[in-house]
Amino acid sequence: MSFRKSIVTVTGIMGVAVLLRYTIVPDEDKILRSLSPELRAEHERNKHKRREQHDAIMAQIIEDSKSDKPIWEVGRATDGSK
Repeated sequence: MSFRKSIVTVTGIMGVAVLLRYTIVPDEDKILRSLSPELRAEHERNKHKRREQHDAIMAQIIEDSKSDKPIWEVGRATDGSK
């Protein structure tokens, strides 16, 4: 009986957490609409730069993941540090 009660309690807590997350946390569009026009324009100008940086990092991670060496050794090889 206590197992069933704990399952119901955990499910209830998780359900409330998910509900609160979707009602309280704003999505990216809502945040952008609340910004001033100057900040919105700056965000749009920098979006391409951030995307390029993200793509470069992801390409490096994918390349490093192909190695059989541990990540700390692969990182040293690409950084050039000891």
